[in-house]
Amino acid sequence: MKPKDHDEQLRQFFQHHPLDDPLYLKKYVREHPQNKMAWYLLGREYDAQGKRGKALYCYTQAGEIYEAFENRTIAVSPESEQSLTLWERRGKRNKLLGRLRLAGLTLLLLLGVVFAPQWGSETRQSQQAYTLPPDMTADQVQQTKVYYVTGDKSKERVGAALQQMLLQERLNRYAILAYGKPAAGGDWISWLTPPDILLSVAARQDASQQQIEYHDAESCGCQPTDPAKPQAVYRAWSQQREQELVLNSALQAYELKYGEAADSLADLSRPYPDNVLSGATPFMEQLYQERKGQAAPAAAASAPVLADAEASASDASSAGDEGVGTGGLVKPLSEPLSIVVDKSNHRLALVSGRFIVRIYPVGLGAGRTPEGTFEISEKVRNPNGKSNGEFGSRGMTLSDTQYAIHGTNKPSSIGKDQSLGCVRMLQEDIEELFAMAPLGTPVTIGKGLLPTEIKRGQPPFGLPVSSEETNPGKVYKWLD
Repeated sequence: MKPKDHDEQLRQFFQHHPLDDPLYLKKYVREHPQNKMAWYLLGREYDAQGKRGKALYCYTQAGEIYEAFENRTIAVSPESEQSLTLWERRGKRNKLLGRLRLAGLTLLLLLGVVFAPQWGSETRQSQQAYTLPPDMTADQVQQTKVYYVTGDKSKERVGAALQQMLLQERLNRYAILAYGKPAAGGDWISWLTPPDILLSVAARQDASQQQIEYHDAESCGCQPTDPAKPQAVYRAWSQQREQELVLNSALQAYELKYGEAADSLADLSRPYPDNVLSGATPFMEQLYQERKGQAAPAAAASAPVLADAEASASDASSAGDEGVGTGGLVKPLSEPLSIVVDKSNHRLALVSGRFIVRIYPVGLGAGRTPEGTFEISEKVRNPNGKSNGEFGSRGMTLSDTQYAIHGTNKPSSIGKDQSLGCVRMLQEDIEELFAMAPLGTPVTIGKGLLPTEIKRGQPPFGLPVSSEETNPGKVYKWLD
């Protein structure tokens, strides 16, 4: 096709379809998937941005329009064809999910009209996947305080913990005391192992009128009451707490990296290489807005992780006994996230203080994998432009070195020493870790640090992606 005819057709198309905005083009092709001219124009926009894979997909959809304007056929390699097929399937799946979400939202809105007096302000938590007791709202769950007691469930320990809760902690709604179960073979507490609910406190303005209910016969030496309510509240609270932990960790990481607090939540999701987080959930956005104007949450220094992890079990027991006099309360997930890698048993854990939040199997390189302390200095999605290459779909560089935590196309190497020094992970594991661990997360690599159990999120933790996290201009040469 001659350039003159080419330009004339473009002029006529734009005259009838004012698609001079790339965002509008994307919306237009979703609404008019059969319009091949729109697909061709969107492909040109992606080409201009250097996003060749997306451009190729659009050109394929444009078909003969592309061939007419470019005066050549579309060359698609077998690998690209496979990627395009996968992309198309994902597009159909996302469209179906979008319709389901719309139907669900419509139903929620209808229910909100009918039950508005009962629901009140907690309707903003419409994404909750838990069932609350009839006398609790989502806002009240957010204000609930949960404490753990560790060591044992003796009456003396629990009594001291309750005393500290009532006299030193400000209980303004509802509080739960739970027994944090230790991870096998260490002084860690397993976050994903449901704790034993020991007691609950319904707060009153008059402290002498606090309503205390015991739910565990062993710790109270009594006939316990039904734990159904505090268990339901705990399940809802724990989902909120994970999101709050990720948000707090990201805010602190941002402040440490840039020397100032984030001006907005969008600062956390800047394009690569400043992608502290991929995005934020509605609950995280709500939390941030409620805290706006306040300083980022204070948190303990992360450097001593290695020393703490290497502390002996006897030292941990002694420390727990010392805590009995003051109640020995532990506030779950109150410290920023860090990563611990154990070379002895090929495990990687995402931890908060003494709590193991997640723990995964990994592939290592024996003596080639360095020991010491590092930090996540770079987070990149689809290293080297693809999700099924040697580095998988996600990669996180360790302190600007050639070592990284990344995915792999050799899943059989997980649990073995076959890498050249990097930490290999299964795809679903690296994607969950990537979502939860912000840029700047400290990493400790050593031996004898972690238990062997594996604990993943069910379902995996995820974030809405609002950041461009690819780096097409670099060919990664991590030590695999």
